[in-house]
Amino acid sequence: MVLGTVSVTDPPTEAAATPVRSAPPHRRPFGLVPTASMITGAAIATVWFWVPLTLFVVGISSIPSVIGFAFASVVFVYLVRGVDWLERLRSEAVFGMGIGVPPRRLSHYTGFQRWLHQLWLDVSSVRFWKALAHHYLRMVYDLLAVGITFALLAFAVLGPAAAMAIDQSDDDAGLSFLPVPVAWLLALVAVAAAAAILIVAPVLDAAIDRWLLPPSSTAALQHQVSALADAREGAVSSAQTERHRVERDLHDSVQPRLVSLAMTIGLAQTKLDTDLPAAKTLIAEAHEDAKSALVELRNVVRGIAPTILSDRGLDAALSSVVQRSQHMGVPTTLDVQLPRRLPDEVEACAYFVVAEALTNVVKHSGATQAIVTVRYDDASDQLSVSVFDNGAGGARITSDDEATGLRGLEDRVRAARGTFTVSSPLSGPTVVTAVLPCA
Repeated sequence: MVLGTVSVTDPPTEAAATPVRSAPPHRRPFGLVPTASMITGAAIATVWFWVPLTLFVVGISSIPSVIGFAFASVVFVYLVRGVDWLERLRSEAVFGMGIGVPPRRLSHYTGFQRWLHQLWLDVSSVRFWKALAHHYLRMVYDLLAVGITFALLAFAVLGPAAAMAIDQSDDDAGLSFLPVPVAWLLALVAVAAAAAILIVAPVLDAAIDRWLLPPSSTAALQHQVSALADAREGAVSSAQTERHRVERDLHDSVQPRLVSLAMTIGLAQTKLDTDLPAAKTLIAEAHEDAKSALVELRNVVRGIAPTILSDRGLDAALSSVVQRSQHMGVPTTLDVQLPRRLPDEVEACAYFVVAEALTNVVKHSGATQAIVTVRYDDASDQLSVSVFDNGAGGARITSDDEATGLRGLEDRVRAARGTFTVSSPLSGPTVVTAVLPCA
């Protein structure tokens, strides 16, 4: 849909890919799965160890050749990001520690400049180099642990065999110092040591994960401070936008209606003594103007604090918004799944997202269908609000003072420490999504 002159904005400067979670009490540093993971990691490391290292060396050596350096750098950054993601999946699947994901700074630019800036933000972040250090440290450790294990097992198999062969040979080749009984004893010790390494070594693997994968306390505090600053900026901007909207609505609708009402009553007063029928007609017109002014004033107040929301909850409030949209010519489906009442701020923010989005659908999209979906995720304690329409696309959030619809919604969602996105290709459809934390 085309929402006036609005458009999609850039994401927040700071974002956390996943909420930082505390480690659950059940961990699995021992067992068949951690051991198998260590052996698999060592086997893959025999080849993979050289790939990122080669890219790094090629990139450094290609600095005089700008194209070669740029290509190697981009591949290296994406490689480390992918490795970081896989390592976290492996750690969660193998050890079940629920390690939190460090916050990742996001670029505020757009287009190609955004992509370049994001690469620089990734390379200059502590998270990037900690992920690289973790990956190589774990690879080296797994290679050493599994290598020593296989060396011990090889000795346990070959040592007694060699001792027996030498014992049966006339030429001992100078190896008579290893009698067969001693060889068997050493073989048993080697097998026991190999088994101990396979069982105990994954504990250090888990310790490496706990050391390098979690976000540092400094990074977490920096992200929280930045998120609070962004929320404050959103709250200030949202309040200013809301004030301008109320001023505009009062000036453009309610005030002219009240002026007309006052003029009509004044004319009626002048006609009371000389032309009673005309005075009655004017009083009837004034009565209609008063009712219209009440309706318009009620609409303004509804935009500030809808009574139905506080009295009956989000489901009932959204039902009234959807009915209004249907009466204005856009068939709208509402799908709400809420297990309980949510905090007032969250419900109000969700209500205004749906109300403003549907208003834009009716005014600008030319859509024949709209779908409102509201879901509460108990695991993340977040409310997801989505408004879909099949009309024309091209919705954008801009800094234009006249285009305050989606920008006001974005500010309101930012003030609630949520995320607001708009997907609106030129050919449509348009999906407006807000994710609001409920804690």
